[in-house]
Amino acid sequence: MLLLFPGENAARDTLRFAEEIAGYGLWQVDFMTGQMTCSPNTYRLLGLTQAGSERGDTGNPLSFNTFEKVAHPDDLPLISEVQHILAEGMSIDRQFRVVHPNGRVRVMAIHGEALVGRDGRPERVVGVLMDISRHVEPVMTSQLNTMRVRELMTALGGAIWTGRPDGFYTDYLLRDSKGALPAQFPGNNWHNAVHPDDIDRVVRNWKKAERDKTIFTSEHRTRGADGKYVWRRGYSTPILADDGSIREWFGISVTIPEYAVAANRANVPLTGAQIRAARGILNWSVRDLASRTGLSVGVVRRLEETDDNSKNAPEPVNLIKDALSAGGVEFFLLPGGEAGVYPANKSNRLKIVVQNRDRKINSAF
Repeated sequence: MLLLFPGENAARDTLRFAEEIAGYGLWQVDFMTGQMTCSPNTYRLLGLTQAGSERGDTGNPLSFNTFEKVAHPDDLPLISEVQHILAEGMSIDRQFRVVHPNGRVRVMAIHGEALVGRDGRPERVVGVLMDISRHVEPVMTSQLNTMRVRELMTALGGAIWTGRPDGFYTDYLLRDSKGALPAQFPGNNWHNAVHPDDIDRVVRNWKKAERDKTIFTSEHRTRGADGKYVWRRGYSTPILADDGSIREWFGISVTIPEYAVAANRANVPLTGAQIRAARGILNWSVRDLASRTGLSVGVVRRLEETDDNSKNAPEPVNLIKDALSAGGVEFFLLPGGEAGVYPANKSNRLKIVVQNRDRKINSAF
């Protein structure tokens, strides 16, 4: 044994020094007598005086029940479990809390090994006790923060992920219960979950962010585990290496609430490009649209000629929008200002909108 101090108490002083610096204590229990022997620092770790088994009690020797006397009330079942395991001749490695006389709660790690006699029965148990409070606190804080983030993601319908510099997903950290399954995302399989009408725009914006090393934001439809598409908003930021290259991507994706999507649909000002696209989806000619709105073919053509919003003709535009929506398409406007149109799951009833000089007549068949 390496002795750090001189004199006849060198071994004891070395052991005490090692225990105090490392924050551990040694203990053993004789199964025959039930008595416990502890090194000096074990008493301090348990909040005991060295002379007795209970705080301030100098009359009774220590025993295995000492752990029960100092343990946190919520951890008493664990202490009983430890005692039974050791009595069977097995080793233990557990954690429990002790409450000191001043009310301080400390977290202990206890490791014990049972030593058996020639008959195979446990004779005594030897062990080490360590104060791991300072190590547990950061872990508990991390777990608490993870729980908070998880609950927040659940409330937002969100997910957190990491990816390689090229966008190859490497880990799906947290996901909401309605989102796509993590197994669908390794590699570039995330492309398959994005709506076909949105994928080109998403990839184009991603490539630009990758090239410029900037934050990537996107709003698109993603297929969930139930096979249905929902609108999601994604934010991704590059984590740069020391040389300025992208080391990895860290991203979050949240569901855009239905009420927000509905509000955007309702406020779409309608562009000429949307009108043309909607007619293409419904396979309508200009004359078909004109007949369903009561507008002239010339008016419909003029409104289709520009890709800008037709703010100067609100009434004709509303008639066109109503007719196309009734025909089976829906219009939307992303928060970023991009407008679009896609087929809606509606019945085949067509709403005929006829405009007279003094009134509008709506009829359906």
